[in-house]
Amino acid sequence: MIKTLAFAALATAVTLSAAAFEARAEENNATILHRQGIYKVAAGHMTGLRSILAAKGGPVDNLTYHANGVLTAFQHLGDAFPPGSDKGETKAKDNIWTERAKFDKAGKNAYTAAVAMAEAAKAGEKAETRDAFKTLAGACKACHEDFRKD
Repeated sequence: MIKTLAFAALATAVTLSAAAFEARAEENNATILHRQGIYKVAAGHMTGLRSILAAKGGPVDNLTYHANGVLTAFQHLGDAFPPGSDKGETKAKDNIWTERAKFDKAGKNAYTAAVAMAEAAKAGEKAETRDAFKTLAGACKACHEDFRKD
């Protein structure tokens, strides 16, 4: 009896969660959902990197995994800000589309920093990876200040 009730409760929760996800997906631009997902992946890897780089003797073998994760996420951004993707629940400022050259340059700066960080991590250089992480974090911050709503 308890197992049956537990199963029923779980089934109800899953159904409600799926319905909530569908409702959210219908209310948002698919391009916005895609890019938000990519940024969440990149942020997760940045958090992992920050924790490893801050720890003395942390799991340095995971530096490459996280650095490559950030780089791969950035590679999947592609054309994540096409015209029309400013409609919906987004933190993107309107000037992304009006100052496109400046926005693209900021993205290239972040990508270049992510490449350098991945290379340093692959070489096993924790100090160089830390420096590259700081450079990437600075590039991310600069882009957010100019192109992301609070």
